[in-house]
Amino acid sequence: MRSILGRIAALVIKLLQRRIRGSVTVEGRPYTVTPEVFNPKLYVTTSLLASCLRVSRGDRVLDMGTGSGLLAIEAARCAREVVAIDINPEAVRCAEENARAHGVSDRISVMQGDLFTPLAEDEVFDVILFNPPYLDGSGKSLFDYAIYDPDKRVVGRFLKEAKSHLAPSGYIQMVYSSIADPRRVLTLAQESGFMCVVVMQKRVLFERFFVFELFPRHTEGSQ
Repeated sequence: MRSILGRIAALVIKLLQRRIRGSVTVEGRPYTVTPEVFNPKLYVTTSLLASCLRVSRGDRVLDMGTGSGLLAIEAARCAREVVAIDINPEAVRCAEENARAHGVSDRISVMQGDLFTPLAEDEVFDVILFNPPYLDGSGKSLFDYAIYDPDKRVVGRFLKEAKSHLAPSGYIQMVYSSIADPRRVLTLAQESGFMCVVVMQKRVLFERFFVFELFPRHTEGSQ
């Protein structure tokens, strides 16, 4: 059943993506997007995670898979510094343009790369945001990076590598879908040394979306 729903979701997402006309408005604010960049207006995941952001003044924030940059921009309204990463060069361009348009480019650094590869090994963050791809499949376009994660390889790598980039009291905020086996993701998170709390749920048609907060489990004697 999940595979059927996943194929339907991929079809709907790609059909909606064709409606892009260069700029969209989300919560009264404009964002530049292109056909190769995940549209924050058309899909619930970005706005749902944005509604749950828990960023404090002075925080250093990482927005992984930033897309249009919306989450990085919202975080930058409060955070001391935001680093935004995307594997898609079109997304990097859009995020930089949107950060300038929203007057927060002085607090956002946008990097192109595959997950944590652009970062120094010792870089740590108070909050890591992740709106991951979750459909099982593969594609050929830049946009496909935003929707397909075959056999949970992307989210699995993210969880394995994220802990070393979190401050001792840091946490991850991420969104996921009921049609993509979220229980397996929670198992991967536990295996990677995280505890998980569900902070928000929202049902849209045949999907239920979850916002998770993941906290590193500290072994005895760790800080």
